[in-house]
Amino acid sequence: MEIRKLLSKSGIRQLLSKRAERRRSPRMQPAGLVAYFWTGGVPRPSPVFDIGPQGAHIVAPVAFYLGTLVEIVFEDRADALNNGVESHHICLYGRVLRAVADGFCVEFVFEDDSQRRKFRQFLNGLKRRNEDETNTEETAIVQPPGTD
Repeated sequence: MEIRKLLSKSGIRQLLSKRAERRRSPRMQPAGLVAYFWTGGVPRPSPVFDIGPQGAHIVAPVAFYLGTLVEIVFEDRADALNNGVESHHICLYGRVLRAVADGFCVEFVFEDDSQRRKFRQFLNGLKRRNEDETNTEETAIVQPPGTD
């Protein structure tokens, strides 16, 4: 009886929904990170929902065919706004893996190990900035009594 239930459509859906995370590496959701890519017109900034060493989810009104190789420039605008310095950016290729309701997901295609290292440094900078912002918010909330 239990096997029939698992083999039913609803049982298979339950098994698939409980499936482990498919991503090969963890992702982060950095505030202020945008992506630029060419769609035939003037490139406009598109928010990056999440990003990791292997790929990214980009929020965009355009859709690409699966397998399309897209040249993407990632720009960390939050760093420029907070510090008044030039924004950090990096350019690399991404292969479109799937379309999602609000955009598309890519896996990165690196030209060589040097480009992969530079991208990891870029990600580490995003991670440090996010940690600094989190620590700043926590310290701003916790204040000694009577120091209002």
